[in-house]
Amino acid sequence: MEKIKQFLQPYNIEATESEIANLCAQVDADINQLTDQQAQAIAIQILEQRQATGKLATNGKSKNGNGKLGKNSPRRKSTPPLQGAIAHASQVSNQEIQSLEDVLTQGIDAYTSDKADQLLSTIRNAPKDVVSKFVSKAMEEEADVDSFRAIGNELVAGIFGANSKDAAE
Repeated sequence: MEKIKQFLQPYNIEATESEIANLCAQVDADINQLTDQQAQAIAIQILEQRQATGKLATNGKSKNGNGKLGKNSPRRKSTPPLQGAIAHASQVSNQEIQSLEDVLTQGIDAYTSDKADQLLSTIRNAPKDVVSKFVSKAMEEEADVDSFRAIGNELVAGIFGANSKDAAE
């Protein structure tokens, strides 16, 4: 009897003792001394009977026994195809990348424009800064007026490529 139940277990079928006893009597087999072949033959007969009546799953149990819906169940939610999900994820990813690129481009443009303005301002103010620093250094030297004029003439000649007599004309 246990051998038959073991053969039926993967199919989630439970047979009663009287059902098994009737089938054993039909094939002239002793229910307590069944061979593996006899138990398998009786289990196959029970399976065939259940298939014929459409009752493979007995006692109200589902075939899969875990409460999950079958692949073709009408209650099962349809899942979007994998390709559609991949295409959607790719589109979202590309939008995020484009958004990040736009933000970076704007940030870089603002940064480089700011640096260009700073550099231009530095270049514009360079002559004033040179003169201011020169005057500051000259004041530290506490030299007389003639030495200042000589240094000024050298500076003018160095910057403009002319001496002060040419500049005065």
